[in-house]
Amino acid sequence: MKVVVILAIAAATLAIGVYGHATIVRLYQPLAVVLILIFAVMAGYVLGNADWGYQPAEALHGIGLWATVAAGVSIVASAPLSYTNSADFARYLPVTTSPASVAMWTALGAFVPSVLFTALGALAGTGLDMADPQSALEAVLPSWFTPIFLLAVIVGTIANNAMTAYSSGLALQSVGLRLRRSRSVLLDGSMGVAMTLYALLVSNFLDTVSNMMQLVVTVMGPVMAVYAADVLWRRNRYDGHGLGDETSSSPYWYNGGINWAGTVAVFTGIAAAALCVAAPVYTGPIANAVGGVDLSLPVGLLVSAALYVVLMRSYRPRP
Repeated sequence: MKVVVILAIAAATLAIGVYGHATIVRLYQPLAVVLILIFAVMAGYVLGNADWGYQPAEALHGIGLWATVAAGVSIVASAPLSYTNSADFARYLPVTTSPASVAMWTALGAFVPSVLFTALGALAGTGLDMADPQSALEAVLPSWFTPIFLLAVIVGTIANNAMTAYSSGLALQSVGLRLRRSRSVLLDGSMGVAMTLYALLVSNFLDTVSNMMQLVVTVMGPVMAVYAADVLWRRNRYDGHGLGDETSSSPYWYNGGINWAGTVAVFTGIAAAALCVAAPVYTGPIANAVGGVDLSLPVGLLVSAALYVVLMRSYRPRP
């Protein structure tokens, strides 16, 4: 049954991803309203069962406190770092659109849900056993609302994954994979289904996802830091036509498309972050030395961004 459900969700996800931008824009607005209402009702039941006077059996302090805070920040930050697909949708906006508005709404769209749902999960943990969130929430929800809640989880998963599959298909094309976008989406989706089946049927699902998200920060943190630094360095001025030209006449053909400053900064940042990560599957030597505090996020961001700016002073690639 689990396999059937996963395949059904994957089919709906990939169908939306294949049809692409117009379908996503048209479909997601009403879905957002419905999902907000459903999760608002769920939040009401969770808050009603939260223990507002909760005190942990043993208070965290010192290294243990900072290790927990660092791990939590890394997991929360991994969500917006993993879904850096705003550019795939901003490219359809009119040229007169304010860059500040694009940045502000993108930031709010990543920040507000992360804070609200992380806080709700923490409050739920004071009164429920969140080792199995689905079963714990079903125990406090009325019988009539439980199927609605589960359906909302499924629909939310489809909506979230479809947007990612669409962007991932474009990313595969951008690195030179000679496939139509629909086929690149299907390829990416097939890999995602295989990984999901492994996580759900072979390993512990929640532990696998948590470990993956912590390790994703070591890669995506430096990548996004260099991306953001480059936007600021160039003041968001790019040769859009040249970047979209895949012929031999493109200014970015082969060697012309490699920014060595960015390449060095990204891989150096990843190496520095890997030394500082503290995940159950791998703990870097620096994280070990500081008692298990995961510093991969700030270290990866700062090292890669700072190194990129320094290298760009002597290396001037095409704008």
